[in-house]
Order: sequence, then C-alpha cells, then structure tokens
Amino acid sequence: MMTPDSPKKRAHCIMEDMDLSSERRKAFREVLSKLKLQKYESRKLRMNVILEISSGSLKDWIPQKLRDLPWHFLRKVMALNRTARSTSLRCGALHDQGTRVDEEEQDSFLQQEILSKMSMCQFALPLLLPALNTSKCTLMLWAMRDIVRKWRPHSLAESRGFKEESLVFMSMPTISFVRMGSCSFSKSKLLSEVLSPSQQYHDFFIHRDMESGNIPQEITDGLVKISWFFPGGRKNLDLFPEPVAITNLHGDIESHWLQFSFLTEVSSAVFIFAENITEREYTLLSSLKESTTKYYFILNHQTGKSSETLAILNKLAPVLKLKNSHMLMKDSNTNKAKFVEKLQSTIQSIMNSSPKRIGIEDMAGTARELGIQIDEDRVECQTASDCVKEITTEIKDVAYYKQEMLRLQGDLWKSLAKVEKEMCRMRRQGDIPAEKYKSQLKEKMLDLRKQQNKCDLTDDLTKFIDAIQHLLPLEKHYFLKWLKFQLDHIARGNLSKLRAEYKEKCKSLGNDPKQLAELDKLISSTSLGVEHFMHELGQFYEA
Repeated sequence: MMTPDSPKKRAHCIMEDMDLSSERRKAFREVLSKLKLQKYESRKLRMNVILEISSGSLKDWIPQKLRDLPWHFLRKVMALNRTARSTSLRCGALHDQGTRVDEEEQDSFLQQEILSKMSMCQFALPLLLPALNTSKCTLMLWAMRDIVRKWRPHSLAESRGFKEESLVFMSMPTISFVRMGSCSFSKSKLLSEVLSPSQQYHDFFIHRDMESGNIPQEITDGLVKISWFFPGGRKNLDLFPEPVAITNLHGDIESHWLQFSFLTEVSSAVFIFAENITEREYTLLSSLKESTTKYYFILNHQTGKSSETLAILNKLAPVLKLKNSHMLMKDSNTNKAKFVEKLQSTIQSIMNSSPKRIGIEDMAGTARELGIQIDEDRVECQTASDCVKEITTEIKDVAYYKQEMLRLQGDLWKSLAKVEKEMCRMRRQGDIPAEKYKSQLKEKMLDLRKQQNKCDLTDDLTKFIDAIQHLLPLEKHYFLKWLKFQLDHIARGNLSKLRAEYKEKCKSLGNDPKQLAELDKLISSTSLGVEHFMHELGQFYEA
C-alpha cells in the first residue's frame, strides 16, 4: 500500500498531475473556443476594456450568443449587480461567429477590481486559482488587497463600536469544506445555507440548484473559493459572534492533494464530505496523523456501504483524534433545516475552542512552502513594494508624520486657504476699497507662499518623487497601489486607537467641550493617503 509521501506515490502523483494538466489545457481551450476568446489565451485583457462606456454598456441586454456571456457577466459585476452569476442566453441562441473586443493586455489590477466588486456583491471569491498549463495553482493575495470590511463583534455590541480592516490582514478562524470521492448532494448549496441568516438566504457559492447554476463545470476542478461571515452586533440574529472564513474546494481531494494540503495547514477545521470510505481513503487520510487541524466528516448514508465506512472511521478515529461529535450523518430522511443548524452549531463550538487564526497574507508563507505561486510575487510588484516600505515603515503617529513630513499642508496651508476663500467672498472688506483690499490679500498670499518656499523637500517626499520618476510604467502602477494600501492600513490603525480614546475621555471628561474638540480635531487629522503626497507636491509647485 502506497502512502502519499512515498517515492512511488510521489511519482504516481507527478504522472497524474501531467495527465490533469493536459486534460485541463484541452478543456480550457475548448471553453475559449466556445466563447470565441482564443485570442485572449496569449493576449490578456486590460481594465480599460471592461470599464469602456459604450451603447452596449449603458443598457440592460440579454446575451444572444455564447460569446456574449463573459462580457455580460463582467459588466454586471462592475455595476455591483448581484444577478451577474445568473446570466443565461436568450432561448435558442447557442452559437456565433467572431467577436468584437479591443486587443489589450490584462494585468493583475483587473483581477483586483473584479474581486473587489464580487466581494461587494457577497459572492465567494477564488482563493486558490488552478493553473491551466501547469500543475501549480496561485494564491490570490494581491487580488484581494483592495477589499476592506467593517463589522461589529459582539464584544462591542453595547458600546456600538465597530472594527474596520483590510481583508488580507485580518486573522480569523478558517473552516474548510472538501469532498472525498463522489457526493450526491450539493456541498456549495449547503455552505450557502450555513452562511445565510435565518431571515435571508443568499447564494454565496454557486451551486446547481440556483439560476444558471446547472451548467456542467469544465475547468473549475481544483479551484478553492472563500467566503466570510461578519457579525453586525445583533446577538439574536448573527450566526457567529466573530468573523469566520469558509473555504470550499471544487473537486476530489485525491485529485487535488496540493490544494487539500494547503487547506489542512491554514484551517482551524476541515469538514470532509464522503459517501463511503474504503481502505484506499484510509491510507490517504492516515497520512494526516501529524496535523494539528481538527477533522470532521459529513457522511451521506448509503445502504450497503455504511457498515464498511463506519468500520474504517473507527480505525481512523485514534489517528485523527476523532470523537463522536466529529461525525455528522446525513441521509434522504434528514431534515435540511435541522442539519444546517447542527452544522452551524458545530462551527460555533470550533470557534469557542480557541482555534488557530490566520489571515490571507499569512497564508502566503504556507503556500510558498508547498510550491503554490503567489500572485504578488512577480518582480514588478515586489520592487514597488520595497519602494513603498522605505516610505511607510517609520510612520506610527499619522498626525505627527503629516506635521513633520508634509509641512506645506500644515498651518501655512490653512492660513493660505483662508486668504484664498476671503478673496472670493470679500466678507471682511469693511470700508476698505475693493481693489486695495484685494491687493492686501494678494500680499498676504505672497508672504505665505514665500514662507512655504523656504521649506525643503523631506526625505519621504524625495523618495516618492524618485519612485514616480524612475520606476517602469508597470512598477509605477504597483507603487501607487501599494502606497494606497499601506497608508490606508496605517491610518485605520491610528483612527481605531483615537476612537477608543475618545470614548474613554467622553466617560471621564463628561461634556468638557474644549478637550473633546481637541480630540475631534486630532481624529480629523488621521487621514493619510496618496492624495496627501500629491497635494504636497502641488503646494511646492505653486510656492
């Protein structure tokens, strides 16, 4: 009997990977051919094509031909239309000739935009994207960097406080769901039911019972999707008191052992769907004996096979430290609502048992160890990231940083703004003749500009200018994105601390308007973004 780590098994897996890659490439090319997208196998798509405004993008239209489907879906996602996945052809329209799109190249910024929009529509997102020409897959870290979530954990329910953070930085329990062998019921539908509150159902994961969901899946095997639950501070309505991530592997774990291995490393618990378990599956699963992850089985009862499955599970129990509560039985007579409640309760018990917490950015280390590619590991992206780190590493106190490093936007700029406003309004003119008053205001402006002109470029502003001038076009695009993400992250951290301080001082100071006004002023000064660097350059130019 071969174990998954034996030389024979590894060789066998390599041959299987080669076969799978060949089959996947063939299936992928067939899909491209059906959709008339062959030219985009080598020439990628850019964001400006998707965002192009045309007569077709300004009206609601029903796809007539297969070639219309991808463009119709993308247009709807960009418009935050939650029916985007329900796209279907007008009855009778199946084939077409040719297509009309610009021959532009895609980059990772389009993926970032699409995933951000999909997140707003509450669609599950690709976490591990299977490769089509190799056996490797890709962790979609960069593609999710633009997603920010706000939630209210139950610990802040009474104070009405909330938390806000970039999705990739958030550490939370991850619960994974995988399939071993065939499964007669829809795993994706069950997960959508588990994540949906009792008052409102939503299809987070695509499944065969939803509109347009019964199309055969040709190239999605090996895809790992991820969705999340974020509490709103309503203890009677929230499914869970804290955020939790749910991942779903498409395809059988034996055929996609790499993705499964990744999930066993990053997950707090893994639920394995199975209809029957044999000695072959026992050998595979027993290789996980050193894993610290909790394993649960969702068993779909089948007459004639249940005794063998239970015998194997009893044999497997000491290896994977399984208890009776780790077995969830389901058959044709099982009440669906009760089973969903039982699964929710099981997840809740996992969250109450101090599970491992990990963020998507932290998953990158595990992915690299397993040979999984990271979408932001490309040279241009990392070069830009290094440039941004040189600017942002030392930023701790945003208000102090702006005062020291962005000096032209301090008191001088505020005084200048007041003078410019007065030149438009002339409210303090009094008895002074208009021309003389304007002349006085111009003199004040000139004096303030002279004071600004005495300021030198700070180190960080010099680094910013150097990056804008010398980076390659693609690196420059990455640089501005990275700078935005890092500054937003720092500003959110500062704002969170100040909000907590504000609440504490409200309790201790009562209604002291002077000190509360100072705190308000400090909170308003915590914003920091790329626009502040651009504004500083503008002030230098005008001075």
